[in-house]
Amino acid sequence: MFQTNRFGRFVITGLLFVAPSVSLGGDKYKLEEPVDDVRIYGVGTRVNIKGQVQTAPKAPQLSQTVSAALSYRERRLLGPGSGAETFRSVREYEVAEADINVDGNKTVARLPDALKLIVAQGRTDGVELYGLNGQLTADELDLIRSPADSLALIALLPSKEVEVGDKWTAPGWAFQMLTALDAVVKGDLECTLESVEKGLARITMNGTLEGAAVGSTTEVKVSGFFTYNIAEKFIKDTDFEQKETRAVGPVSPGLDITARIRVLRQPGTSPGKLADKKIIDAAADDAAAAAKYLRFESPWNIGVQHGRHWHVYKFDEKVAVFRLLQEGNFVAQCDMAAIPAAKPGSHLPEQNYLAEIRQSLGDRLKTMTNGEIIPSSDRKFVFRVSAYGAVGERQMTWIFYLVADPTGRQASLMFSVDTPLVESLKKFDREIVDSLKFGPAPIARAAKNN
Repeated sequence: MFQTNRFGRFVITGLLFVAPSVSLGGDKYKLEEPVDDVRIYGVGTRVNIKGQVQTAPKAPQLSQTVSAALSYRERRLLGPGSGAETFRSVREYEVAEADINVDGNKTVARLPDALKLIVAQGRTDGVELYGLNGQLTADELDLIRSPADSLALIALLPSKEVEVGDKWTAPGWAFQMLTALDAVVKGDLECTLESVEKGLARITMNGTLEGAAVGSTTEVKVSGFFTYNIAEKFIKDTDFEQKETRAVGPVSPGLDITARIRVLRQPGTSPGKLADKKIIDAAADDAAAAAKYLRFESPWNIGVQHGRHWHVYKFDEKVAVFRLLQEGNFVAQCDMAAIPAAKPGSHLPEQNYLAEIRQSLGDRLKTMTNGEIIPSSDRKFVFRVSAYGAVGERQMTWIFYLVADPTGRQASLMFSVDTPLVESLKKFDREIVDSLKFGPAPIARAAKNN
């Protein structure tokens, strides 16, 4: 249960009238939150997940539990478009944390203080979240991307007046926003005005959705309710269950989970940083494209920024693997690794790099270009090579990059793509290569005494 003192900074306003305990038959209600509502809301979300996770098609299922808590101030903003894009807000997070347990392996996720100013923008494929003060990592985005997002709840309200017993079907994009899925094949969410008592309308919701999440086929079933304060025109709370079955996909594990999501929402009198006009103006600007990229920082102090079509598949102390999805389909893979440093101002000779490519591809290689030096705006040396061959019956193209900075630190990147899909890769390889930054060299671990 949510405790009032978790949101102690928010003073909850009281009702200004005495409502009848039960609505009269035939009374009609306009359930809406005006798009120009500039009140600051205190929002608290609790998510509890139980179920099974499967990392590969033939791998055993592992038990998984997640306990997540989010609380933030939120102010509605005018969206840049129609439909889903009318929903926009700016948030100041106070709490964003999750405790995750997969088969006894426990991890804790926290949102850094520097990234607690977030813009939320409704899109037809869900709620887009990005930071005002810096780029999020994929894990940080997953932490704050929750089912029953407060913007998604507003999208469930009916478009016309309703009376007790009336039913309506939420727009498909609203159901998608509610469940945090990437794509929808079919499904309906039916809402019903169940009752109106003491000035609160209780709306039940039930639905099934078939779609995709990060390229994995998914079925979601939703059941629960939310309440709406008629006098003050806002959604007060929700409590619902989301059951999800997800197949193992190109970047996502298989899931068979049940999530209970509870949201408490009240107008507050403490605006925090959302009283700053500069923050509101920055959040209202939809032109900050760079903020919508994600950042990745490797254990070997090499970082990149990448579009949300790239997904971190796995990484360790030697290599990081990204996979590119477009419209839910797997397109290409990028393997990035650090290689031994050269002397300052130099790099691995091009001919040596070509020889290493030939050796690594072996019998798979048919032809290879001589390579070309790519101009760089930040003094990096960038050498690009294209190779062509086959893996079984698959015709493959590999694009290699040798990247070095003036200090001599180096990295090698290999993009693998089925040759018929090369055009789909477009310039997505370059967005990773061009953004690559070398941090301080990792400190070598001291050898243990025998």
